[in-house]
Amino acid sequence: MPAAQPIQIKPTAPKHYVVKKGDTLWDIAKRFLNTPWNWPEIWYDNPHIKNPHWIYPGDVLTLYYVNGQPRISVTGGPRVSSIKTVVLKPSVEYQKLPKTEHPIPIQTITPFLVHPRVVPVDIFDKAPHIVAAADSRILYDSGNRVYVRGLKSDAKQNWYSVYRPGGVLKDPKTGEVIGHQVLYLGDIHILKRGRIATGILEHTREEVTAGDRLLPLVRKHYNYTFMPTAPKTTINAQVIALFNSISMVGQYQVVVLDTGTRDGLRRGDVLAVDQYGRMIVDRYATRQESRDVRLPNQKVGLVMVFRTFKRISYALVMSATDPIMVGDLVHNP
Repeated sequence: MPAAQPIQIKPTAPKHYVVKKGDTLWDIAKRFLNTPWNWPEIWYDNPHIKNPHWIYPGDVLTLYYVNGQPRISVTGGPRVSSIKTVVLKPSVEYQKLPKTEHPIPIQTITPFLVHPRVVPVDIFDKAPHIVAAADSRILYDSGNRVYVRGLKSDAKQNWYSVYRPGGVLKDPKTGEVIGHQVLYLGDIHILKRGRIATGILEHTREEVTAGDRLLPLVRKHYNYTFMPTAPKTTINAQVIALFNSISMVGQYQVVVLDTGTRDGLRRGDVLAVDQYGRMIVDRYATRQESRDVRLPNQKVGLVMVFRTFKRISYALVMSATDPIMVGDLVHNP
């Protein structure tokens, strides 16, 4: 387990801060802390208000100390001022709370929660696949009847999403394939099960063909609450893929890491990103010294994990001083 870092309150941290619409939890944590992932250690709930773990526009956050330890809690704002003492007159008061502010830009990560872009190899290689259409056509579209092989006959789910396998992702250390990059093509409604199942394609974005794979259709409400925190285990990993970019990404773009729940990684964990120091030739080296020298690694950013699998995870770039690239090192902040 990595050693706990001391809480570092910024010299410029305000004693009071009023949450504004558009603030993210990450932004607020950076106002108070040099290490925003330590926010859970100083955040103290107000048990007398509803949803004490959430922060709303209008909340007044106060920084104070107890036995020398910093704490922050909600001490004012609509949720606090609206609490009334009722004497001998039982009543119920309802007040609509303003829209909550999320710790990260939700619109950025939602597509990765609904339709995965990288799928672990142990899941994708066992996924059912389309074998043919009802007629002799090669490419299929919405409304076309197709046949599927590999569906379990006792499965209760009738709706699936269709994906096409793309490039493979390998463990940088061993070369082992650990995931597939995939392209979402559309959905399929299974009409009849059997050794070869029958289905109808729906909502296709691109043409489907034999060999495309089926994964369960996601119809659940995601918990978009992410509390930035430091990992509880020691993480030493790498960036193995980028999205919406050929060679590099910056703030609020998504990367894939070659680490996951198997290594103790959790949603909300914050990790530092380093780039390898470049190799140089030291023209002034002594005879006893090598002329080839690698400079120290350089910290280039922070990422926060928002979706985990067994051996890979998705992370959002929270800050970056330089572009983040495939091969960059990822470790405890």
